[in-house]
Amino acid sequence: MNVKIVASILVVAIIVGGAYVYVTYLSAPPPTPGEIQLSALAISPSREVVEGKSVTISVNSTNTGETSETATITLKLNNVVEASEDVTLDAGESKTTSWTLSKSEGTYSVSIGALSDSFAVVSGITLTIITRHDTTIWTLFEPAFLATSYAQDNNVIDLRWMGPDPGLWTETIDATDVDVAWGGGPTLFDTLIDNDLLATLEEGSYALQMANEINDTLAGSSMKRLDEQDRVLWIAAAISSFGFTINNDFLADAQLPVPNKWEDLANETYGKLLPLPSISMGNAPGTTSNTRIYEIILQAFDWDEGWRILTRMAGNAGIYGGSVETQSAVEQGEVGVGMSIDFYGYTSQIDFPSTQYVLPEGQSIINGDPIALVAKSKHKDAAQDFIGWILSPEGQSIWLDERINRMPLRSDAFHTKKGQERSDLYALFNQTINNIGIPFSDELAISYEQSLMYYFEAVLKNEHEALAGSQGAWTELVKAKEEQRITQQQFNDLILTLGTPISWLNSTDAQTYQFTQEYAISINEKIYRDSLFRSQMQGIWGQAARAHYQNIYDSIPKS
Repeated sequence: MNVKIVASILVVAIIVGGAYVYVTYLSAPPPTPGEIQLSALAISPSREVVEGKSVTISVNSTNTGETSETATITLKLNNVVEASEDVTLDAGESKTTSWTLSKSEGTYSVSIGALSDSFAVVSGITLTIITRHDTTIWTLFEPAFLATSYAQDNNVIDLRWMGPDPGLWTETIDATDVDVAWGGGPTLFDTLIDNDLLATLEEGSYALQMANEINDTLAGSSMKRLDEQDRVLWIAAAISSFGFTINNDFLADAQLPVPNKWEDLANETYGKLLPLPSISMGNAPGTTSNTRIYEIILQAFDWDEGWRILTRMAGNAGIYGGSVETQSAVEQGEVGVGMSIDFYGYTSQIDFPSTQYVLPEGQSIINGDPIALVAKSKHKDAAQDFIGWILSPEGQSIWLDERINRMPLRSDAFHTKKGQERSDLYALFNQTINNIGIPFSDELAISYEQSLMYYFEAVLKNEHEALAGSQGAWTELVKAKEEQRITQQQFNDLILTLGTPISWLNSTDAQTYQFTQEYAISINEKIYRDSLFRSQMQGIWGQAARAHYQNIYDSIPKS
């Protein structure tokens, strides 16, 4: 080949190759330098750690650049370098860096780069428990828990108990450091869920371990409430049935029959002593257990007939401030029958031989009484160990103490030393879980519970004199029938009218409203949150009830 041609080809090749190298390597943008960014600062345990225990602080590092990068991650406590670590990450790589420390008592600010948080080291923990349980339960469970390894490992040195009325729970939890909510019934705890006040039990916690040993339902009733991811928000710590306690001496002296069903208590027979009562009922806003009884009656007999039964029961009753006073009235022989949660009835049977607890067959439910971790708890590890212990066979056995007489959730509580001493309660436990109750909806109950409570107070408690006083509508009806001033048909017609939910004229829109189930549901949230509206509605209901009772009284022929 001609040398000149070969030389020309080589020149062209060199020029083309050089151009390729230039375009490919010299014109391409350089890679983004490596840059390590920090995120997800975490402290465990969060908020507080017991002195002598370790705290773990961790942070996530990510290289957001395109080349390998090395950086020093520095942990500062109270603006003083505590520890550091060199981290080398390839492009796109992430790594978690953590330090486990033990510090003396005090408060520590934490900073890693631009991230910050804080924790406190305390000499001992006081768990705060908000509860509807009475002081007997406090005094028995507290020393038993403080003696456990769970309390000692968490350095729990005390339990602080708070027992506000149910209507004050949400604002109390909002305003105070609370760790555990315990006792008060499903609807109260569902209200806490609706207000985002409960936390789910954490994976790996003793509480969740014990919760997983317990069935979701018992005898058709829910024992747990789960969130959308099937995580436990509350779990039953005990079970209850609802019925009434009778005083056999009172009934015998007054020549009154022994009742077996709710509707028996609405019979005019129990009004023979009026205006003196023969029954005790708790005012709904002051007692979650009696409110549950009223919800059972409304669902067992349907709304309208349920209120007719409740109205006549209230006519035969004295209305007491709370469940303790209601129970005391039957124990002391002031009345012959009192509304009861089961363990009040069992305790009465032991302490007052003339009393007896009656479970209305086929007309009650099993209630799972909840325990839960409060979302803002400062001591979540200790709180969950407390919950786990309450759910353990050993913790459950304390319910069997003769000063409590409560039904445990776990049957193996009866296999403990204490449980083997309570064969009487074991028989009642089996009776309770095998009782065929009514179909009952917690969701329906909570949808009108606030309206129910304050309507009950306005119409049956506040206007009780107009209903069952010496010149009350029910008092006069009972006497008129006994004296044959009215026929049986007239009596039936009048008692149908007496208990029908109240109607009233709204002066604002000139519309007539009635306290139907649908109306109760529609105002339930406003009744709960708006105290002025609640007061206004109670005034309207009370005035309408008073006029209603007076009209019935006036329609009855007088002797």
